[in-house]
Amino acid sequence: MKRSALATLLWGMGLGALILGVGGRISMRLISEATTGTGSFSLGGTLTVVFLGVVSGALGALILLAARAFLRRWSPAPSLLYWAALLAISLRGLRPVDQLRAILFLPLIAAFGALLQWRTWRYRRAS
Repeated sequence: MKRSALATLLWGMGLGALILGVGGRISMRLISEATTGTGSFSLGGTLTVVFLGVVSGALGALILLAARAFLRRWSPAPSLLYWAALLAISLRGLRPVDQLRAILFLPLIAAFGALLQWRTWRYRRAS
């Protein structure tokens, strides 16, 4: 694995843990409080969500790497494919998609996607 690909994967996993994992856990708590009036954190639940954030971040990084590798000649195409895939996967995971989930989760996904793309931009340009 090239150094730039490894860096992209590690950034994806790190940002996934922080933004998708921790941010997702906080969003889940807010949804629980808004819909049932109760909400709490458990260590097991938090670790599970953070782990899933790491896995999702790795998947996002792999999508970005694949888009950049296969669509390298068409400048906007890798970004368009990356964002379309992130949105499609996110909407699939946010079932049901309602206003509260969209308000809480879509900014996390946008932050993850933008930070990963921005942070790995120099690696792409160097390769």
